Amino acid sequence: MRDTDIIAAARSIRAERPDLVRNKPTLDALLRRADQGERVGDEILNLLTVDSAARAELRRRLPQERDTSRAADGAAYAGLPGYGDPADEIVYRCQVCGYEYPIFEVGEPVPEGCPRGHGPLLQGG
Repeated sequence: MRDTDIIAAARSIRAERPDLVRNKPTLDALLRRADQGERVGDEILNLLTVDSAARAELRRRLPQERDTSRAADGAAYAGLPGYGDPADEIVYRCQVCGYEYPIFEVGEPVPEGCPRGHGPLLQGG
């Protein structure tokens, strides 16, 4: 929700339903600060949501935004079907002593040889 929407709703409530505003001087001061370019949307929300009637009126006047955090009609994130299995790891082995060096990511560097000095490591060997 944008500050401009909050400020516009607060102005209309102040003009049309002043009985809902508990602290009119504070709201007036916030609206003046908004006129000077300050970001006061959060403060206006805090002020107008204390009372349930003012909160309901504010909710009615604010633009309704679609909820895209849940997959209601396909507009949001949907998980992939089925169960994801981890990819098989690639293992490089020493042919002499059985030392194994697993690779978990593409492009991960492989040691040139066995750390015990037996020669090169071979994939899956």
